Amino acid sequence: MNNFNKIIKEICNENDVKYKLLSKDWIIMLEKNGKTRFVSGYKFDLNSHGLGLVADDKYALYEVLKEKNIPIVEHKIVYNKTNKSDYANDCNTYEYVKEYFFKNNNHIVIKPNEGTCGHNVFDVTKINEIDNILDKIFINNYSISICPFYNIKHEYRVIILEGKSELLYAKYLPVVVGDGNKTIRQLLFDFNYDYFKDKLQDSKYDKILDDKETFKYNWKFNLSQGAIAKKINDKVLEDKLIKIAKQVGQEINLHFGSIDIIQTSNNDLLVLEVNSGVMLENYIKLNPNEYLTAKNIYKKAILNLLENDI
Repeated sequence: MNNFNKIIKEICNENDVKYKLLSKDWIIMLEKNGKTRFVSGYKFDLNSHGLGLVADDKYALYEVLKEKNIPIVEHKIVYNKTNKSDYANDCNTYEYVKEYFFKNNNHIVIKPNEGTCGHNVFDVTKINEIDNILDKIFINNYSISICPFYNIKHEYRVIILEGKSELLYAKYLPVVVGDGNKTIRQLLFDFNYDYFKDKLQDSKYDKILDDKETFKYNWKFNLSQGAIAKKINDKVLEDKLIKIAKQVGQEINLHFGSIDIIQTSNNDLLVLEVNSGVMLENYIKLNPNEYLTAKNIYKKAILNLLENDI
């Protein structure tokens, strides 16, 4: 049993909530006092279905938050060239993507429009890579999102529940700095052993980095791809991030979710994405002492779910 299911089961047992796993353990059915509510994946029955669809769609979310004057990373949608529907007419050619590439200083990011966890996300700097990348993503996706490449200093996640910030942390890239003694493998083990323990068989990781020499394993801030999560110690920044997250929640009626915000090299703070599901699995693995923090967040969500009328 993963940490999520373990936590939900504990909460239910401690609060007299009937708990049952259904649909190959993808659905959790909760029952108490004649009410039945659901958790699907990591999505709680607190947000509307329509909002969930908007949050999961990078282009739709960009359009909505732009309309609400909330600073957000630009996303444009791309449909398969086989899609001849009227709505796809101006954005269903590979030439469209290449024009966007040129407009953005020959550096863009291409990813599934409804993707998660950093899967099939490509940092593109060569125009001859574009066709193959699009072909690959379209095999399993109806639409693709493209955006400019932003020089990101840090990425943050704010979890909100009913207008309140429940957790805020920074994500750190898997980048290590040499000391003239340790190999890249040893440094990455020190950085995030649980993730890297079975991923560094290649001999290139035998190299000893010179003092202050850096090695970047990955450019993506996903905890599922080697990044780590830590609390931040900057009250001014914390207040700014929480203010943005609360504004997002209020404007789109997000009852429970997480907001990812980037800080660019110019110190601009931009919303990257909104998640209508709240997944703390990787956060707990990286910070075992935060188990009770995560449990308390989920407990509040479940009690709200069962106490409020939907």
